[in-house]
Amino acid sequence: MQIERRCEKCGQMIPSGSRDCPACGETSRLSWRLPRNTLLVLSTLVLLIMFFVTAFVAKAYHARQSALGGQWYAAGERDLAAGHAESALVDFRSALGYSPDDPHIELRLAEALAAAGHRSEAQSYLISLSETEPGNGMVNLELGRLSAQSGSITEAVHYYQNAIYGQWEGNAGRPRRQARVEFAEFLLGVGRKTEAQAELMALTADLPSDPALAIQAATLLMKTGEYENATLLLSRALRLRPNDLQALQGIGEASFESGNYRDARRYLTNAKRQGTLSRRSQWLLETTNLILEMDPLAPRLGEKERVRRAQRAFAQAMDRLRTCLVARGNPDLNGQPQSDLQQVNQEASALEHKVRGPNLSRDPDLLLKAADMAFEIEKVTERACGEPQGADLALLLLSRAQGRNE
Repeated sequence: MQIERRCEKCGQMIPSGSRDCPACGETSRLSWRLPRNTLLVLSTLVLLIMFFVTAFVAKAYHARQSALGGQWYAAGERDLAAGHAESALVDFRSALGYSPDDPHIELRLAEALAAAGHRSEAQSYLISLSETEPGNGMVNLELGRLSAQSGSITEAVHYYQNAIYGQWEGNAGRPRRQARVEFAEFLLGVGRKTEAQAELMALTADLPSDPALAIQAATLLMKTGEYENATLLLSRALRLRPNDLQALQGIGEASFESGNYRDARRYLTNAKRQGTLSRRSQWLLETTNLILEMDPLAPRLGEKERVRRAQRAFAQAMDRLRTCLVARGNPDLNGQPQSDLQQVNQEASALEHKVRGPNLSRDPDLLLKAADMAFEIEKVTERACGEPQGADLALLLLSRAQGRNE
């Protein structure tokens, strides 16, 4: 069915079946006009489709960016773990380019910078992070390490303490203990033994059942002179790992330094059965055996053996005394007051002829005097001529143990 249409140019009606306007000759086009509401709905649908397409593309882009950043970050972790600090720098910088506001990447980049020797740049990153997160344990630990390396003792103490009491991700117990161990090592390195001892005692109050950690803490405690607590820790480690070579050597050394030479020999001998002793432990075992073989005051000795040991100790000490006198030039008094070396020489010479022969067997008091004189000679000659070796060292250590027992 044909209908009339109005000319779009002149407004006259175009007859049905005709394309041209009879008034002006304009060729007419069909005009499809949609209702306003329909047009609005269609426009909204188009906009929604464009929005979701844009969101999808943006999400895909960010996902790709995140994936690339993650790949660079993983590469940096591998390189840093392998000791390739310079390569790790490139990796973490690339990762930071994809995730510029990620504090974890900034922290790892700072660690890589420090490992590569770029301390100033590493410190800049870390200080920036600490301003954002002042209680971050790892950031403070890294700053403590850098301060320790640069010799800034006050700053190192500040940052290490912040790390110990700072915030850590996940289970904070392990990293806090590690921070305290590092802090104690730092304090020992700068000669602050009392403070190091306090940190280690705090550490031992909260130790888990971990033999390796107990051995580590005990080793540090021995450096502060805390042999009793070190022995307790090493005993705990041995209960968990009875034949642990490191623990056996450690408790042997702690016993030796405490003057418990029988315990020292027992533990060190057991350690030798488990594996190869360290040079230090081998020397301790040899010295311990010598001490126990020479001790004239050891319990449960027969009379003959006690006399033999006392005479041997006195003769050994006299040889040391004469050697020391020669080394010091054997000075003439010339009216000057006697030195300790000259005085002990005078006293020992007066006693020397009495020590020979059967006198010691008949006179227990003389035997004690001979042993005490041997010990005194070793102490005086140590001050005058330096620490002895071998049998003389054994006698010197016996004299110290004797002093502790009196």
